Amino acid sequence: MAKALEKELKRPDEFVSFWTHFGQNLSKHRSKVIAVLGVVAVSTAAGWGLTVHRQGAAAKATVAFDRIERIANADLLPQKAPDKDDKAALKPEPKPEPKPENDGLPHFKTEKERLEAANKEADAFLAQFGSVGLGRKVQFDKASRLLVLGNPGEAASIYETLAASETDRNIRVLEQEGAAVAREAEGKLDDALRAFTALADESQAGSKFYLDRALYAKARILEKQGKGKDAEKVLREILEKMPKTSLRSQIDDRLAILTEK
Repeated sequence: MAKALEKELKRPDEFVSFWTHFGQNLSKHRSKVIAVLGVVAVSTAAGWGLTVHRQGAAAKATVAFDRIERIANADLLPQKAPDKDDKAALKPEPKPEPKPENDGLPHFKTEKERLEAANKEADAFLAQFGSVGLGRKVQFDKASRLLVLGNPGEAASIYETLAASETDRNIRVLEQEGAAVAREAEGKLDDALRAFTALADESQAGSKFYLDRALYAKARILEKQGKGKDAEKVLREILEKMPKTSLRSQIDDRLAILTEK
């Protein structure tokens, strides 16, 4: 816009001429122009209203998302230390525990309560604002908390749904890894193996940043399944494709164990 305006100002005669002709035409066709301008004004007002509405909704969604994060990372309430002996009654009265900061957030005694509350808040966010845009991040974070809470099946389902519709390759890698880890935690090793294989293929086609991690995890699953030779082959594949991998020491240790079996 600024460049276009600057370009116009460099041609003042043409700029003035345009508005002169416009004024003359406006006088000739006053009624038609007024009608057209009326329609444009209504359309502009409607478009502006829609923009403001979207901006307002986006601002509200950002505030709601921030609330989820604050709950998930809130300090836990201090635990009262148990008395260690029978002479507790003779001890001086302990100082009262400091009250939690009045930050408008609920406070919890345990990590489990805090994570469950964050996921409840996430569900409320998704119900109000939907699962697209910022809602995808809300789902991803919810799945991560579900893993910690010991619900890998639901976590895997969320990760897989996100990965299936993800357009950003780098983010899809994270979602695929989450699904693979969740399936492994669920004890579904065949599903985990397929997921880590898909992750390795995705990494192979992209920046290869996750390739060594994906293959190392694949080897771990194969070893869990009693397929030591296959696991060894995958580990050597990592050293061949990525000789400077940061996992070199772990790979060497696993190879030493596998070759002894």
